[in-house]
Amino acid sequence: MASTLLDNRLLEPLRAAVEWWLTELRDLSRQVLQFNRMKPLRMELTPDDEPLPVGGPSDRIGRGRRNVLLQLDDNRFLYRKIKLPQAAGKNIERVIGYEFNKYFPMRAEDALFSCRVVPAGADSGSVEVEIWAVSRRQIELYLALMRRNLGIEVLTLYIGGGSGQARITHDLERERRRQTTAESPRFGRLLNLLLAALAAALLAYPVMKMEAYLEAQRDEVSRLEKRARPVIELREQIMALDQRFQALVFRKTAYSARADVWSYVTRVVDDQATLQRLTIDGNRVHLTGQTRSVERLLRRLEAEARIREVKLSGQVKPTRDNRFEVLNLSLELRE
Repeated sequence: MASTLLDNRLLEPLRAAVEWWLTELRDLSRQVLQFNRMKPLRMELTPDDEPLPVGGPSDRIGRGRRNVLLQLDDNRFLYRKIKLPQAAGKNIERVIGYEFNKYFPMRAEDALFSCRVVPAGADSGSVEVEIWAVSRRQIELYLALMRRNLGIEVLTLYIGGGSGQARITHDLERERRRQTTAESPRFGRLLNLLLAALAAALLAYPVMKMEAYLEAQRDEVSRLEKRARPVIELREQIMALDQRFQALVFRKTAYSARADVWSYVTRVVDDQATLQRLTIDGNRVHLTGQTRSVERLLRRLEAEARIREVKLSGQVKPTRDNRFEVLNLSLELRE
């Protein structure tokens, strides 16, 4: 029992694929032998609204696949005459299909229609278009009656009006081929899906591999940054202290007579700030540099007995890296 089910599952896709190829070969042979160009069979509607051949008994027309000309009364057609921009004339049927329900009380999918551009002057900026339409559902009913009563499978249906102006062509064979292509065998669909999945996997594998490698490198860089952060901070502190020391040496050498003032001020400031410039004018001292908190440094300076009249110059602003505040103040030393 299990073997029979397995055989059916394996043979069913193969059988569907063979049928699909036979259909394609049959359609190709019809195109080569020009079966679609054979003279259409003329038919008209009876008072009972049934399509029958014109000029002969229905039992002599022959069954099978035929082209058919269906003659309808003019009052069965919906007719409109509209104006469109001249540029729309290059693809008139598609333009009309987009706004079909604007001209007729139905959608384009529910109708069969044809259009004809009325000749106009070369200088005209628009074109006149005549549109004839019939209900697709009604035509499909006539096709079902032809198939049931006459044994006719219509290849191409030509729908004509009594006045000879209306003419709509409905290529059923082309429509069937499109449906056959859309409903391809399950075996072919599965194979196409498998090939597409394989191609996608081959394309995605290098990308995923590279992404995994980059992620590992990012993790390694982050780990090294965490390990290096204390060393970097210590180096920055050493560089700040060295800068302060060099400034002290320079000031002591350049202004030996005022070395005591410089020594006293820097000792009071200590590690609260990094002085970049110290100007001495008599008992008045002006300080410029960076500090972590100007307010805390002011409290420390005001607490010194030798210092008085500590004043800020301008507003307190942060440095560019927002790690310090700009120091710009003046003070007076008592004798």
